[in-house]
Amino acid sequence: MVRESSDISWMRDENIELAIGDINNYDSLLAAVDGTEAVIHLVNIRSSPQIIQACYEAGVMRAIFINTTGIYSKYQQYAVEYQRLEATMLDCKLDYTIIRPTMIYGNYQDKNIHKLVMIVNKYPIIPVLGKGYGLMQPIYAGDLAMVTARAFMNDISIRKAYNVAGKESVRFSDIMHIISSTLGKRRLFINTPYLLMLVAGYIGEWIPNGLINVERVQRLQEDKSFSYDEAGRDLAFSPISFEKGITLEVEALRKVGVI
Repeated sequence: MVRESSDISWMRDENIELAIGDINNYDSLLAAVDGTEAVIHLVNIRSSPQIIQACYEAGVMRAIFINTTGIYSKYQQYAVEYQRLEATMLDCKLDYTIIRPTMIYGNYQDKNIHKLVMIVNKYPIIPVLGKGYGLMQPIYAGDLAMVTARAFMNDISIRKAYNVAGKESVRFSDIMHIISSTLGKRRLFINTPYLLMLVAGYIGEWIPNGLINVERVQRLQEDKSFSYDEAGRDLAFSPISFEKGITLEVEALRKVGVI
C-alpha cells in the first residue's frame, strides 16, 4: 500500500501490485486489505489499531507487525506507547506475529547509519560521545525482510514475538571506525564528554537539525544488545555482520550518488 505521492521508482517488480491509499484513511485501508491472505504492517506502529480493525472487518486473520526493540529503552520517549500498542496486538484475535528489530540500515532510505556514513565521508574530525563504549546491534534491512518473510511462511511464528538484531553487538566507537575503513577514509575521532554532548543535545532540541537531540545522546550511552536465539530456532534467522552490512550500504549509497 502506497500513497499517491509516494516515490515508487524503486518498486520495479512485476510481482508487486500497488494499492494506492493512505493508512490513516480507513476506507482506503479497508479496500487494500480486502481479499488479501495476510497483512504485513511495516510502517508506523501507531497505525496498528486500525490495521487490526480492518483485518477483522475484511476477514483477514494473518497479520505480522513490525514493532521495535525501542520498547525496552529507558530513554526512548515513545517506549511506553510502543508497549501499550504491542499489548493490543497480543490481546487481539488475529493470528499475529510480532517482530521487534533493532536499528535498521541498508541504503539511503535509512535514517540512522546512513547519516553516520555521510558524516564520516565528509568530515576529517568527528566527535564521539564519551569513550564510545555504548553497544549497538543494527540489523541489515535484507535480514529483516528475510525473517519477516519466513515468519509469514511458517506457522510456528503464530502468536509469538521475536527480537531480531545484527549478528553481534558492536561498540559505537568501533562502528565509526568500521565505517571509515569501509569508505577508505582516515578520520580522527575525538572522545567528547557526555555532559558536553548532552548540552549539544539540548541545543538540538531548540534548533532542530535531524542529527542530534537529547534522546539520541542518552541512547548512545545505553547498551542496545539483544538475543535473537528464538528467531534463530524457529525461523533460521542468521543475520550478517555489521562489517558486511556496511559494505553493502556504502555500495548502495555510491550507486545512487549519495556519496
